Amino acid sequence: MLSSSIIGSICKTAQCYWEEEAKGSEIVTIAKGKEIGHKLADLVDEKTTELLAGKFNVKHQLDAQGNVRARSMGDLWLEDGGIFHPINVKMGVVGSEGQPNLVSMKKVLAAIFSGEIDSYYLLIVKLDVQADPIGAQVFLVDMLDIIEYITFDSGPGQIMLKATKFFSDFGTGGQPKLSLGTGEAPESDLKAKVKRLMALYEDGERRLIENREKGREKYRTGYKCFMDGECLEVNTSSQGSLRLG
Repeated sequence: MLSSSIIGSICKTAQCYWEEEAKGSEIVTIAKGKEIGHKLADLVDEKTTELLAGKFNVKHQLDAQGNVRARSMGDLWLEDGGIFHPINVKMGVVGSEGQPNLVSMKKVLAAIFSGEIDSYYLLIVKLDVQADPIGAQVFLVDMLDIIEYITFDSGPGQIMLKATKFFSDFGTGGQPKLSLGTGEAPESDLKAKVKRLMALYEDGERRLIENREKGREKYRTGYKCFMDGECLEVNTSSQGSLRLG
């Protein structure tokens, strides 16, 4: 895990940078255009990675050909005490929080089980594009400390952030000091954290199996009715539900 001094330095560096950058013409122009989400996300990712690479010892995962891996767990891997820690840079827009994808559950679990990581950091730059000037807040948190603020969909296999709840509880930016918003300090025992993460994974798999079984029974019933009865003739009545126009 990153030391408190490194965490504080990252937060201060990124916050100062984005407070100024958010006022710049590039951000303002994008904010006035269309499809600002993807454009701002790419810009925040690129500029934050570049910023931290200039201030800290940063590396990237490489593929077999020596190129930067497009689907690495971390947008960057930042060194502290000789160990590199993955940091996933995310962008949020005030009023459009939703449940953004964070990372593959299986990738995180596999990396923990193999001793590659003991933390997974989210560096979130939240922009208020309706404010004048545009406001920016930077959050840095170990995802393993905020299990209550994530959810898991076993279909696509992605861990997602409960962004509305997270920003509501930690709306001042920086590094959240509490994991639950209840006065309870983050757990320091990695096994305790992974136990909670594994429970989230198991629940997601259980729900996926249940939903697929329900779907299978639905189509089995439809198939039986179709085969036991007369085949429906396609006509204007049967196509009424298509709502063609």
